[in-house]
Amino acid sequence: MQQTQWRMRPQLCMHRLVGKPCMPVTKLMKSRIAAATHGPAAAFTSHVAERLLATPLPELMAEAAAIRDQAHRHITFSPKVFIPLTRLCRDSCNYCTFAQPPKPGRRTYMTIDEVLEVCKLGQQQGCMEALFTLGDKPELLYPEAASELASMGYSSTLEYVQAAAAAVIAETGLLPHINAGVMSQQNMERLKHVSASQGLMLEGTSPALLAPGGAHHNCPDKDPALRLAVIEAAGKARVPFTSGMHHSVHFCEH
Repeated sequence: MQQTQWRMRPQLCMHRLVGKPCMPVTKLMKSRIAAATHGPAAAFTSHVAERLLATPLPELMAEAAAIRDQAHRHITFSPKVFIPLTRLCRDSCNYCTFAQPPKPGRRTYMTIDEVLEVCKLGQQQGCMEALFTLGDKPELLYPEAASELASMGYSSTLEYVQAAAAAVIAETGLLPHINAGVMSQQNMERLKHVSASQGLMLEGTSPALLAPGGAHHNCPDKDPALRLAVIEAAGKARVPFTSGMHHSVHFCEH
């Protein structure tokens, strides 16, 4: 089988941070850097991007360390267990590796007993937080999800995650952090009683991603306006909240 040969040039290596083969900076890459920026800052941004690509890793690390040391040298973290309560999701982001469709013979949700088992094992290892990660409203797309929720006595995924988080607090004392997708302020306030914090990635602010061929086509919960409204509602409800953006640079040649 023929394999693509990449030139090993560290000063032009795009994948050096993860130890992958190096890709040379081509004219196409440079043109896409320029095309990705608009207005007066375009030339500056293009210059900075090309400089980062062309700077050896040790120099980048030294510069980053100097900037870090001007502020602080303290890093805080919370040891946690990962709870993928369900991997079903009604959205179909074309970059997602977490969401999966239903499979015959496999449950669509973790049981609360399974959640508690993971949390207790984590507690023995010194974990203090339970990170609930799940797909957005899968019961609205998959009959299997709605049926399984009903068999457990729940009408929605949000109702079920609330019960699971309450069980974690009661049985283990771990602090739930819940990433349950787009929801109303009322639902957010319900989850506030069973969680230390909640979160939702903003991901992006461009509605163009919702168009056919875009990363968020057929993803009703990825409308930037909806997600910004959730973040605003979290502030109104005084919910400790985490968010962030997804950054991608499209340098792939098709």
